[in-house]
Amino acid sequence: MDVFIFEAAGHYFGIEARYIYRIADSVIIVPVPLMPSCYEGLIYYRGDLFDVVDMGRLMENEVSTLHDDPYIILLKWNAGKLGLIPDRVVGMKWIEDNGGAGTVFNEQGDRVKLMTPDGIWRKLTGLAYGA
Repeated sequence: MDVFIFEAAGHYFGIEARYIYRIADSVIIVPVPLMPSCYEGLIYYRGDLFDVVDMGRLMENEVSTLHDDPYIILLKWNAGKLGLIPDRVVGMKWIEDNGGAGTVFNEQGDRVKLMTPDGIWRKLTGLAYGA
């Protein structure tokens, strides 16, 4: 399977490429009050509304380094739409089926935690509002 890899808060994360809709930049994020601190707001992109989260803050409680004009990884799947702000986009990697294991390694030997859009969404919705 093809995996899209990005870095956030000093860790590598991967999402199966079939969930990647686009990589957007120069998009205005509209803040939404009383949401968790990792929730940046909403964007309207090519006719679709996406929730946007800072992956460093969501996963490791550290703010992304790209806040002036961040790249936003736009995900689409059957249950929703979500935008992720990483520290850095690494690229694509083909991996063999790893039997459902949640971690693979890149060429440099760094751990890449595999995630699904549903898993990210569950983590986001489990946070306290206004925190």
